[in-house]
Amino acid sequence: MSEYDAIIIGAGHNGLTTANYLALGGLRVCVLERRAVVGGAAVTAEFHPGYRNSTFSYVVSLLRPEVIKDLNLAHYGYEPIPLHNALYIDSSGDYLLLTDDDQRNANEFNKFSATDYAAYRAFEQTVEQVGALLSKQWLNEPPKLGDQGVSDLISVMKLGVDVFKLDAEARWRLMQFFVGAPETIIDRWFESAKVKAMVAAHIMPANYAPLSQPGASLAMLHHAVGEIKGQAGAWGIVKGGMGSITRAMAQSARAKGVDIRTDAAVRRIEVAGGRVTGVTLETDEFIAAPIIAANTDPKRTLLDLLGDAHLPSEFARDIRAFRQESASLRMNVALSALPEFEALPSAGQIADYHRASITMTEGAEHLNQAFYSAKRGEPAAPPLIEVIIPSVLDPDLTDKSGHHVMSLLCKYMPYSLSGGRSWDEEKANVVDGIVNYVERFIPRFRDILVGYECFTPLDLERTLGMTRGDICHGRLEPDQLFNMRPHPEAAQYAMPVGGLYLCGSGAHPGGGVTGAPGHNAAKRILKDQ
Repeated sequence: MSEYDAIIIGAGHNGLTTANYLALGGLRVCVLERRAVVGGAAVTAEFHPGYRNSTFSYVVSLLRPEVIKDLNLAHYGYEPIPLHNALYIDSSGDYLLLTDDDQRNANEFNKFSATDYAAYRAFEQTVEQVGALLSKQWLNEPPKLGDQGVSDLISVMKLGVDVFKLDAEARWRLMQFFVGAPETIIDRWFESAKVKAMVAAHIMPANYAPLSQPGASLAMLHHAVGEIKGQAGAWGIVKGGMGSITRAMAQSARAKGVDIRTDAAVRRIEVAGGRVTGVTLETDEFIAAPIIAANTDPKRTLLDLLGDAHLPSEFARDIRAFRQESASLRMNVALSALPEFEALPSAGQIADYHRASITMTEGAEHLNQAFYSAKRGEPAAPPLIEVIIPSVLDPDLTDKSGHHVMSLLCKYMPYSLSGGRSWDEEKANVVDGIVNYVERFIPRFRDILVGYECFTPLDLERTLGMTRGDICHGRLEPDQLFNMRPHPEAAQYAMPVGGLYLCGSGAHPGGGVTGAPGHNAAKRILKDQ
């Protein structure tokens, strides 16, 4: 029987972050990963012969600089590449192409409105101000919602001071982001339908909500919370794909003596006397440890691996009601040539929009239509699509010069299809519809399409173990954030069973490749020793 000070369930980026910090704290740590590779959703793989891409997560910005520094990730190969441009385009060919050139951006806005560029600059300033306040909380344990100790009261006081430092206008806007509906905020700031569509698209990647839903505006703040190489709000890709992040984390952990085991699926978390004692693998092997940090989502951790028999009945009922679904479908596409948009001909040369995050959207109402379609159990047709062409910035992703890979995030795609249909039966039809839609932007898309892989919400659940394919381990909505994530009695990373902790995106501050939940959980574990 193997024995450790701590076991980490899941070798995703948060699990590896927790393992690193626990090892730095002197603990003997074992990481158990059910798949054959480490990385969780942050992996790179060859999906078609000669073509490699970030399989699931595909952009970086939110990874905390403190984690990058503490784990010495740059030494182990982490190299972000900024995406300086953004394209928002509809199938009629109308577009906004934003770059680092302020005058050029003003000209783009002026195609649709004489006032929206100034309004957007002011809006961005407000978002950055509010986002900066929130980012300060990401590496802090949330104060308890109920009975509070001295440390909780201090945390509340610090947060109150930070809020008080905002001017009255910013405090009002902060509350709007927390409880207001995106459509109200968008309509208040902007007049042009094209600009409204652009801002509406900012709530889409990590959300599953219509523009009328109170609190759904919080996703807009992600564009302000992140950074790359000290540049606030910057987004980008990672050289070698997102797997370079988790490979670097794994190398850093192994250098500290952490054992990492792949093909080691956990069947059950073992409990005796109200405390965890270790885990039993699917192979029946038992591994002992008085501390278990689960990088699995709240429902999978507490209801499946632990079992509600070990939980207070009311707590278990609340966890069963915890909302998990992001309605996301991911595609990776292999292309034999550079894709050229009909509205932006480039004569086969790499243009600014190729080095951009690209959003295909017909307008703000398109997001609402996609949401309500998914709620009926119907895949959005067409979906909103976020596109990246990472091989433009990282040519080593393909074996042949001039060939490319493309990442597509398609929203909204329901986990449960109407009429009892299965994703196994419907996937090919949905993919065909997506390709048809992309062809309206890139007429030669089918001609240069070499191959693809597709992950429906059901595929994401099967492959990664994420309940209902939720890439964020729980909806990012006001009643499921901060000191209520995933539950007021478990928002400080420690679960109701002694020695069990949650270190994944189901804990504060939530989803995205941040490393923050893993960092914070490790700090709580070490504090409890």
